[in-house]
Amino acid sequence: MDGSNILEIRDVGKAFPGVVALKGVSFDIKRNTVHCIVGENGAGKSTFIKILTGVHERSSGEITLDGKPFAPTRVRDAMAAGISVLYQELNVVDELTIAGNLTLGQEAHSFGFPKQDTAILEKAAGILASFDESISMDTLVGSLSVAQKQVVEITKALCSDCAVLVMDEPTASLSLGETRKLFDTVARLKASGVTIIFISHKLDEIFENGDYITIFRDGEMIETRSLEGLERSDLVRMMLGKVVVNDYVPSPAIQTETALEVRNATTRKLRNVSFDLQKGEILGFYGLVGAGKTEVCEILYGHPCAGEIRVKGKATRLDDVRKSLKAGLALVPEERREAGIFGLLGIRQNIPLMNMANVKSHGLVRRAEENRLADHYIDALSIAARDREHQVSLLSGGNQQKVVIAKCLNRDSDIILMDEPTRGVDVGAKQEIHDIIRELAGQGKSIIVFTSELQEVVQLCDRIALMYDGALRQIVQNGPDLDTDHIMKLVAGEEIEA
Repeated sequence: MDGSNILEIRDVGKAFPGVVALKGVSFDIKRNTVHCIVGENGAGKSTFIKILTGVHERSSGEITLDGKPFAPTRVRDAMAAGISVLYQELNVVDELTIAGNLTLGQEAHSFGFPKQDTAILEKAAGILASFDESISMDTLVGSLSVAQKQVVEITKALCSDCAVLVMDEPTASLSLGETRKLFDTVARLKASGVTIIFISHKLDEIFENGDYITIFRDGEMIETRSLEGLERSDLVRMMLGKVVVNDYVPSPAIQTETALEVRNATTRKLRNVSFDLQKGEILGFYGLVGAGKTEVCEILYGHPCAGEIRVKGKATRLDDVRKSLKAGLALVPEERREAGIFGLLGIRQNIPLMNMANVKSHGLVRRAEENRLADHYIDALSIAARDREHQVSLLSGGNQQKVVIAKCLNRDSDIILMDEPTRGVDVGAKQEIHDIIRELAGQGKSIIVFTSELQEVVQLCDRIALMYDGALRQIVQNGPDLDTDHIMKLVAGEEIEA
């Protein structure tokens, strides 16, 4: 590390129609370092990287690369300036050899026919061998492991004289052994003079590989600092911001009757997860991105797992969505537009979809019953719409979410799973959805909320299950004595004295 800056970012902003994604971001990236960028979903880090690599044009501000103004308008501009990206979804062609991948789009031509550039191939062969001697340039890329495909991508970047390599969640699809090899590669790249911008939600990776870190939150740069001496819980605190703990109201209808029991649930991601859910309770699952909370939701709604699940005391396999529905579970999915609604249909047609028997008679849909259901839920959930025929895709995000909740209620399920129930909705709609969840619990429904917002579980949930790296570390009781510092340490993976 020579201490000079290879990148200087000043007041960079990005606005999309109706959304400000980045707000005056400023920080420096030092040459020959591993600079980590972290932030929860929606924090703005992906938008920043897309500006840096020419996918988006910035709306304001300036970027200097190696002392010169830098304003890429295409990915090719960024690559020509020495910035390459190693995406989580690798950009390789399985049907071609490594040589074919490395020269794809750069072929010279002779008499109208493409021919491979031997100079590029010789350079690439030397770089490839320095990382993995077990694969040759003639190997079909489709026969390689994910880690080896990453080596091909890195070789391609270095062949183009890459000075800055962006690694976007590079270990997401790697085994532990492959991850270790990638970390060795990161160290070698840094030693050879390449600056790494490392994006990851895994704190272990950040602290092992990083020299500096920039924290994004709500489209803003919160802080840039050295990782040396930084505590994990302090990093989590900067990522999450201030958390208010005095808005929680206990659910009044919690009963001693157990609605759901999970014992030693284990998958490729989860490790011996065990918990209970009481009737009338709101149980929250919280952790940083990648902690495993989504996987807990999945094993309750159609994904197989090892271990035991009991619904109302009865051992039940929930490895198929139909089995989950039959057992009395319903899901409000995280991606409502893709998995929760039929956007081109009206409210009337969407609400019955999880329980068509309610509106059918002799195989025919009863329009009057559809109308009754739609009017009932529009009124009960205060869905802001022109009428029951209002196309759902044209509703606001909060009202779309209310339609999804109405579908679950029409199913009359006793256990309702809510995966990121207020993501992408405004503050007013968030409060309305929280009120609906509390009302459902008051009616004796059992609710599990899976969220990456600490503020949400603190305000809403009776107990909070804290996840880290696929394990349930602790379930804490909400109330006046709730210790958010303790929560942050647990979800950051810190050891806690008994």
